[in-house]
Amino acid sequence: MNAEQHIKYLELELTKVKAEAAQLRKKLGENSRHARRVQKAYEDALLLAMWRVSGIIPSRSYTKQQGISQNRFQNATALLKMARVIVRHRHWEVKDLAIIEQRLTTARQRALDDPELFFLRLNHHGRR
Repeated sequence: MNAEQHIKYLELELTKVKAEAAQLRKKLGENSRHARRVQKAYEDALLLAMWRVSGIIPSRSYTKQQGISQNRFQNATALLKMARVIVRHRHWEVKDLAIIEQRLTTARQRALDDPELFFLRLNHHGRR
């Protein structure tokens, strides 16, 4: 087998592996819209928590100045409520970043397993 044949063979293998990976991701639901929404909400919720722990109140107006859209803010807040970090209207129950991260990880998994739990925490405009 010469070099060109070897390259063609490897390209075919790569194409097969990419197709199989896409099928597996589809089966797992990793490419689903909800999974992407929850993952982004997790990242934004961690950012909000870091701001809160450092003494900045992460209000809607502040997050807008920082480039976070209203939908992203609502999704992050919903995940924080699901993790029981934010209770009532805007009261932060937990102010330790390590605990918040643990709770958010658990809440993210619960939101992926049962999307309805996540949507129940959203405000009226964010629901389906």
